[in-house]
Amino acid sequence: MKFERIRHNRFLVLGRAGLDLYADPPGMNIEHAHHFEAALGGSAANIATGIVKLGGAASLITAVSDDAVGRFTINQLQRYGIGTQYVRVVGGEARNSLAVVESRAENCQSVIYRNGAADFQISVTDAQSVAFADFGALIVTGTALALEPSRSATFCAMERAREGDRPVVFDVDYRPYSWANAGEAAAICLRAAAMSDIIIGNDVEFAVMAGGGDGLAMARNLARSSAEMTVYKRGEKGCVTFTGGQSFETG
Repeated sequence: MKFERIRHNRFLVLGRAGLDLYADPPGMNIEHAHHFEAALGGSAANIATGIVKLGGAASLITAVSDDAVGRFTINQLQRYGIGTQYVRVVGGEARNSLAVVESRAENCQSVIYRNGAADFQISVTDAQSVAFADFGALIVTGTALALEPSRSATFCAMERAREGDRPVVFDVDYRPYSWANAGEAAAICLRAAAMSDIIIGNDVEFAVMAGGGDGLAMARNLARSSAEMTVYKRGEKGCVTFTGGQSFETG
């Protein structure tokens, strides 16, 4: 019954939204670029955008800065048709994250600025305000687990989704510069993984949860123990999906 709710195609996505500056034209290295194209960015916002582009519905739970970049972010979310009813504006010194990136299939560079990131201000109150009956599943991104209060907010949202029999999807989204150390990241991400039905990550992210061990083996083991499914991302080489004792590759 729980996974049947995914067929409703209405998702709540928790995590960061910000400004991306893409080296232009596509294929250009950042260090050689003279022009940059502004776009909506942030892992959670990207996931929500992808869902909407594929015909689903998505709302974002996040916090944005009370400035022009925060307003740009909200305008872009609304332009894509992403629900912003759970996007909160925060003042003070909080700033939206900024990513300077490339449009390249191979050797793609990205430089991300996260000092005083506004989305770390997602609160337990924000998570408690969500009407989970309106959604078929919750997707959380691991960046929100790196600091408080967004860490507690993320676990609160996961608990509420589970109480409502909604599937929880965990995109590990490990950014080492946001964490105190790899050990803390491993412990917190493993706690989140134990509460998740689907876990998505790359080799580095699964290896962190394995305490620096084999990422592929960790993805396989999680699908055999706590999760219904894990997706092991390999960049331009596609991914391997594990479910139970089986696996399959996609491009």
